[in-house]
Amino acid sequence: MTNPVLRGDLRARAGSRKLLAIELFYLGVLGVLVWLGMPAELSAQTAERTASLTTALLAVQAILVTYFASACAAQEIAVESEKSPVDLVFAPFAPRTIVVGKSAATLTTAGYWLLLGAPLVVLSAGIRHDSASGLAGAGALIAVVAWSVGQLALWLRIAVESDFSRTLVHWGCLLVVFVGTLGLPAPVRVVNPVLGIAAAQHGALPAVVYAVYTAFGLGCDGAARLTLRRYLT
Repeated sequence: MTNPVLRGDLRARAGSRKLLAIELFYLGVLGVLVWLGMPAELSAQTAERTASLTTALLAVQAILVTYFASACAAQEIAVESEKSPVDLVFAPFAPRTIVVGKSAATLTTAGYWLLLGAPLVVLSAGIRHDSASGLAGAGALIAVVAWSVGQLALWLRIAVESDFSRTLVHWGCLLVVFVGTLGLPAPVRVVNPVLGIAAAQHGALPAVVYAVYTAFGLGCDGAARLTLRRYLT
């Protein structure tokens, strides 16, 4: 972990009471869903019901992890003692170092939250004996979606000074990703995270979906670096 920006962000997030409260809320939501959806007795219908519960858990996990990770990147949720990318560019750190560090912090945070929720997802999926590869594919999709939206949020944090405008665009992006993509033609509708999760559970999610979100995140990284350089000119 040689990147100083990554070290600083992870140190700030590890000691943040605000993020601790977010994690407790996140686990509480998943726990309530499991408690309400888990049947009292196991039967043939139980497996089908639990399959739906697992998909619902993964969908809620995708929404919460994506929102919280990207909101931290946009500093819509301000983490105590975490420096903004604009402040860091005058530290001085190179724009590439800042963007790589912030990017890695978002991915690490999203991955950590996925691991926190994993026992509840596994509990739900275990009754139906869902494949581990299907759950891993769904988890990877959630991580990639959360990271890519987080990179857009990072660029917004650098490019848009108004907190209100930045929040508006951020929420608009979330609506496009989770709702707007449902209106796409059938062959490409699978880029919707919820539909993608269901496809990943059955091993039917095309690899191009991961590539699309990865390319989008990398494009936002490039835009963030270019925008940061303007502060130095």
